[in-house]
Amino acid sequence: MRVDFTTSGLEPPEKGRTGRVGHTDPTGTGAGTGSSSVSGADQTRFSFDQTRVQSLEAHVLAQPEIREAKVQSLQQVIGKGEYSVPASLVADALVSELGGVTG
Repeated sequence: MRVDFTTSGLEPPEKGRTGRVGHTDPTGTGAGTGSSSVSGADQTRFSFDQTRVQSLEAHVLAQPEIREAKVQSLQQVIGKGEYSVPASLVADALVSELGGVTG
């Protein structure tokens, strides 16, 4: 699996704003003070540590896209005719793929 880091779309929150009910908002806008006015839409703010995100990004990008060892072991087992999948798992996968309900 690859993660596209070119379009993060997330900006760090403004300093001092938590967006949590009961916490003060130093900007004086009333956000996070527990006021009863509701805009009618749910809002979510993401906060992150840029250094941590960059570290995780580097770790993810360093991983191989294909797990060669697993692929090779499966190729060997299949080549020998020793790979076996229970019929019930095959049936469940087919039904699931075709949009049916498994039971």
